[in-house]
Amino acid sequence: MKTLGELIEGITKPVAMSTITKKLERARSKVVGKSVKPQGIAKALESSVKKEYGVEFTYKFVPNFQGGDMNANAYYDPDADKEGDTPIEMELLFSPDDKRGIDIDNEGFDVLINIMAKNIAHELLHKSQFSKRGYVKSKPFKVSKGVDPKIAAAQEYMGNSDEIEAYGHNIAVELMNNLGSRKKALTALRNFVRIPPNVSPDLYGYLIAFGMDKNHPVLKKLVKKVILYLRELDK
Repeated sequence: MKTLGELIEGITKPVAMSTITKKLERARSKVVGKSVKPQGIAKALESSVKKEYGVEFTYKFVPNFQGGDMNANAYYDPDADKEGDTPIEMELLFSPDDKRGIDIDNEGFDVLINIMAKNIAHELLHKSQFSKRGYVKSKPFKVSKGVDPKIAAAQEYMGNSDEIEAYGHNIAVELMNNLGSRKKALTALRNFVRIPPNVSPDLYGYLIAFGMDKNHPVLKKLVKKVILYLRELDK
C-alpha cells in the first residue's frame, strides 16, 4: 500500500461528521422518549439541518420491514441545486406497523443520527463535486463486456468517480467508528479484502461488486480515497 505522501490525487473536502451530528442533535428532544409518528420524525430531523445543508426529509413505509425497523435512502439533485432549490432528499423508511408512532430511546437516536450524518455527508460531497464542475456530470464508468447484467448495473454505479470518492468517505467513517482509530483502520486496509462486512458494509458492497479482486482499478482507487479521508477525519 502506498504511503500518504505517495497519494497524488486529492479528495473533495468533506463536511465534518461531528458538525452534521451536532445539528441533528437539535431533534433529540422532539423524538426521544415519545411515541412519534414517522412524519413527526422526518419533520424534526429536517428542521435541524435544512437551513444549513439544504436537506429535505420525506418518508415511506416498506411492507417487509418489521415494527421498529428504520433505514434511509439519500439523493442529490444537481438540477435543483443549480436552480437554487433544495438539492438533497433524505427518504426515511419505516415499517407499516409504525404508522401510529414509534418509540426511540437515546441509544436508538444515536444510531439514527449517525446514519443520517453519514448519508448527508455523502450527498454534500456530491454537491461539492457538481458545483466545482459547473454541474456537469462526471464521465460514466465503462463496464467490461460479458459481466452479468445485475453485477454490471452495480459496477456502473459504484465505478463512477464521484461515487468512489463519496463512498471512500463513508468507508473511512465506518472503519473509524468500528475499529476505533486511524492506525487500526490503516492496518486493516493493508489486506482490505479481509475486512468483515460488519466493520464496513459499504466496503463489502464494493468487494462483492468487483469480485473481491484486490487489484481491480476501482478497488485500488477506492482504498486510496479511504486513506486520504482517514487523514481528514483525524483533524
